[in-house]
Amino acid sequence: MKKVLTLVAFLSLALAGCGSDTAYLKADQDQGSKEFGPKEIKMTVNTMVTSMHSFLKDEWKQSSFIQVKKFLNKTSEHIDTSMISNEIQTNLIKKRIKFVDDTLTADAIKEMEKGMTGLIDPDSAIPMGQLKSPNLYLTGDIRDNVRTVGGREVQYLVVTLKLQNLKSGVVEWQDQQEFLKSSKTDQISF
Repeated sequence: MKKVLTLVAFLSLALAGCGSDTAYLKADQDQGSKEFGPKEIKMTVNTMVTSMHSFLKDEWKQSSFIQVKKFLNKTSEHIDTSMISNEIQTNLIKKRIKFVDDTLTADAIKEMEKGMTGLIDPDSAIPMGQLKSPNLYLTGDIRDNVRTVGGREVQYLVVTLKLQNLKSGVVEWQDQQEFLKSSKTDQISF
């Protein structure tokens, strides 16, 4: 029995020593870093969702069917722009703003066509003519300007988003989030 307890204790210590040193943090409490990260994403999403929701509810005052289009990264670093647009879309959907996603439209059309053949129960067949077209495109970009000032790298980032009316081509709403980041430059010495 003593050998079994010793073996269990040893295995417990061995497994604890091999344990992960990973810690989960809260994205909205990120302190920021030289790279574009959770702090910038959360600030951008909060600014854009508040501004866009206010515009759509208080000024647009008509049904909106938004489709997310190109959101370009024109900076010198890798930034996953779909992470930002997905989070904006999720937050706006929670506020009852509608988005159009046509990635499954071809599949939906096939289902509608099957319903018209008589093979599908008419009560569950998808009727034709109910797909929605977007009336607004959500587009934007991220740009930066990087320079060195007094041995520090200063990066000015601007995230700009806009809603463009498809019928008129008019930009109905636009907002931006700015960041000015200063970080120590890597110095090479011999």
